Amino acid sequence: MTSDSDDLERQLRENLKLRRELAAEVAKAKGANKGSGIAYRLGWVLYWICLLLALASGLYVLGSMAGAGILSLIAAWMSALALYGIGRAFRYVLSVE
Repeated sequence: MTSDSDDLERQLRENLKLRRELAAEVAKAKGANKGSGIAYRLGWVLYWICLLLALASGLYVLGSMAGAGILSLIAAWMSALALYGIGRAFRYVLSVE
């Protein structure tokens, strides 16, 4: 009976060792994919470009409030929001978040 329990214990230890090794490899693979590659960098670059364009559109709205009609102000704000949304979409799709 003792040899059966020793065999079982040895098998369990070996199983735990294999699980730890597999977990380490998975963690290493996930870490390697995060933040690397041209698509990741391109996603961030496009995000910041769209964010700057959205900021410029918002500043245009603030600068032109005196003589502009309400429809042009709404259109400027909508373009700012659209540019922000497009930038977020680029970052989400290309940066593998």
